[in-house]
Amino acid sequence: MLYDEKFFRNSFSKLGQTKISKAKFAIVGLGGTGGFIIENLVRMGAANFVIFEKDRFELSNFNRQILATDEFLDQPKINSAIARAKSINGRIKITSKKEFSRKSSLNGADIVLDGSDNVPTRILVAQEARSRKIPYVFCSANKSRGIVSIFINYSFEKAFGIPKQKSKLARYAVCSRIICPAVAISGSLAALYAVNFITGKTYPKAPNALFFDLEKENPFWRAKLG
Repeated sequence: MLYDEKFFRNSFSKLGQTKISKAKFAIVGLGGTGGFIIENLVRMGAANFVIFEKDRFELSNFNRQILATDEFLDQPKINSAIARAKSINGRIKITSKKEFSRKSSLNGADIVLDGSDNVPTRILVAQEARSRKIPYVFCSANKSRGIVSIFINYSFEKAFGIPKQKSKLARYAVCSRIICPAVAISGSLAALYAVNFITGKTYPKAPNALFFDLEKENPFWRAKLG
């Protein structure tokens, strides 16, 4: 009854809302995009999570990370994520782990959302999801721009031209300048499309992707990766 009262204004059918509540969402990274991913999923009625995050909040996170607050400064990001999620829905189930690796258990996840901020981790998450036949939701934001796509069978490495030599990955830099709206849109769209996948609605399937640039007059467009 409490669940219905909280989430009945969502524009999903009763069956769709039930599917969302029963699905298990894995989230890797709870910083910029990851924070908005979990915020949106919980507010859309998701109630089962396995989350991965090893870092703590620093002052440099505050311009864009929704979970970064003075209360959680220098505290593990995963603690803030759990507290925030349970403050919205105290009955959700969350399994938390510090770091994602090849030995990580996805605990029966139905879909994996990548909120990490470095290429080696993204490659690892994409490969593990692909090997386990779990849909992989990619989202990224930098400056005023962003990309979102869901990988089912298509190779993440092919889509972005990732070199096999690890020594060459250094050219894929972590973002240094970014605005919160870009992070918010990217993470929010990733959450939306994950829910669309679960409920059988449309989503950008790799190699197709949704791109945006908030400095353009027409900020959203679709194009192919790779």
